[in-house]
Formats: sequence, structure tokens, C-alpha cells
Amino acid sequence: MKRSPLFTLLSSLGIAAVMILTAALVAWIGRAALGSFEVWQQAFESVRPYLRWWRALLYGGCFALWWDLLRRYRHRPQDLLRVKRIGVFGFVLFICVELTRL
Repeated sequence: MKRSPLFTLLSSLGIAAVMILTAALVAWIGRAALGSFEVWQQAFESVRPYLRWWRALLYGGCFALWWDLLRRYRHRPQDLLRVKRIGVFGFVLFICVELTRL
């Protein structure tokens, strides 16, 4: 069953909206719990090395999962193309996320 492009667009926008609202909720809870954004930012600065390791593990896990999917679908050309597209999209997303950190 093929989904319509409108449904895909609306579901993508819905996911993006949920992610933004979740980030805003986390920021609000952090400010309420610690008293101010400055204290919250200092708390993040103190755990920065741990967050760096967490990001490295997350990216490594995603790459390992993608590599496993490539290996599994190598005999099915249509699915292999889809997995490669997902990999390219993930790599572009990775680059965008890391460039915004500069």
C-alpha cells in the first residue's frame, strides 16, 4: 500500500512539531527545576564530556544498524536502494547536526 505524498508531508511535520514541543518542555522543566537558564546551562557544561561520549555511541550504534541492514538486503535491489537512501539521509542529518554545534 502506497502512502500519499500529502500524508507523508503531514506526518513529517507532525513529528517535527512533537520534537520541538518536547525540546521546549524539557527546557521549561529544566528552568523550573534549577531556577534559571544560566544554572541549567552551567549544569550542561559540567556534563559535556559525558554527552560527547553518548553522542559518539549513538552515532556508532546507528551506523552499525545501517551496516547490518545493508548486509541483510544486499540480495534485494529495491530494498537495498531504500536502505542506501536512508543512510545518505542519516549522513546529511549527522553533518547538519554537527555543523550547528560549531
